[in-house]
Amino acid sequence: ALARPPDSPTRPPRTPSRHTHAAKATVKIIMAQDGCQPMERFMRPEYSNHGAGSAQKSWAFCPSSRDGASAGGGTAPPSAMHASAGHGYSVSGYVNGYNPTLPAYPPTRAQLEAARARGGGAPTGPAPPGQRFRQATAVWDGPAPRGDPSKPQPGTPYYINTPKEEVFDASKEAKDAHIVGGGRLPYCGCDGSVAAKGLAAGATHVRCGNSRDSSLKSAGEAIAAYGREKVFVSAKLSPDEHARVGEAVAAILAATGVGYLDLFSIEWPVQHKQGTTEVDGEGSLEATWEALEKCVSEGTVKALGLANFSVPAVERLMKVAKVKPAVNEVELHPLLAQRKLVGVCRRYGLLVVAHTSLANGDDKLLKHPKLVQACADAANPQTPQALLTRWSLQRGVPIIIEDEQTLDECMKATTFRLTNAQKVLIDAIEPPPKDGGVRFFHPAFDFTFDDPFLGGVYRPGLDLVPN
Repeated sequence: ALARPPDSPTRPPRTPSRHTHAAKATVKIIMAQDGCQPMERFMRPEYSNHGAGSAQKSWAFCPSSRDGASAGGGTAPPSAMHASAGHGYSVSGYVNGYNPTLPAYPPTRAQLEAARARGGGAPTGPAPPGQRFRQATAVWDGPAPRGDPSKPQPGTPYYINTPKEEVFDASKEAKDAHIVGGGRLPYCGCDGSVAAKGLAAGATHVRCGNSRDSSLKSAGEAIAAYGREKVFVSAKLSPDEHARVGEAVAAILAATGVGYLDLFSIEWPVQHKQGTTEVDGEGSLEATWEALEKCVSEGTVKALGLANFSVPAVERLMKVAKVKPAVNEVELHPLLAQRKLVGVCRRYGLLVVAHTSLANGDDKLLKHPKLVQACADAANPQTPQALLTRWSLQRGVPIIIEDEQTLDECMKATTFRLTNAQKVLIDAIEPPPKDGGVRFFHPAFDFTFDDPFLGGVYRPGLDLVPN
């Protein structure tokens, strides 16, 4: 505590007068107006040596409460003196909201307005310890702030300096990806109809069709010649085979002679009556998946997958699956990027595989102006097939090469990386979200694809997306 000046007369104890009580009441009103903290703050144990529990004692503890008494000769109680002087000191030990035991902070707007309401302007008299009052203003009277010099100035390109190009390093390129079930799915695969040439080119994933696929035998022969353990073999369950899953698997194994399937997928999220394209209302995907799980337990299939499944269909199956699906094979290319589907599948642990990545050779994609411009990049001139394949691989999406004529060009994608300019151009091919993508693959039966924005996390405000 501050010591009393030597020349100050010692005052005998005085009985509080009516005037003193009135002054205290006035000070309490001021305390409520100037936004002081509640009295309970001084009930903490750390204030035990400073008169905790007493408004008068905590007032006496405030150094500013003694200033007036020392200067005025000590003839009036401190509370009455400062309250009558209009300084706005409160009995809680705070001075215009300031506690001398805490760090000094500028006055709040409420405190400034309360001071002006009491005195017609900013507080007058000695400022509380550590504070200087000034009029609040919304005008910046200094120089205009320049901001972070490392950021681009308004009107300048996003990049001040051209970002470094990624250097291709074959030793760091991923050749395959882990899938549920413990297997490794190669990033480059081929259809069973081009298995022999695909394996020779390095596409070590052979994707066969259903049990009626005419190329099963030739694919099996190519796999046997290359070495069964070096090849990842997958096949599909057609919509009319859901009622006889075990028979379909046995027929594929017999035709190919591979012994087991690394991956067996449901080709479409719809069930037909056997031998027809008529929807079977009695069956369900849940029952089909239970039969597929039995194949895993028997050892004829190592992992289960999906094909052409939308986000709602994936979410529906994930709720009941004991053996989780490992793959979802869907149509993917810059005109149908399906970013939401890819993201949802990855959160569920599914690896997305791309089919029809070259849009079945349609000029709408292969001769798109932005793709043509990307192919002409002087730093990395490539064919459309190579760039489109590389675009999928750099997204972490394995691809299935389906055309023997484009096999060699697609496999060149494993020898380079896209430049920054090529990535920007190819990404810009994607249509606006509200317009949807462009599909080039359609089944031989009536099928309606789900809205790409259904399921997953809801995206509000889609109507406000420009263009």
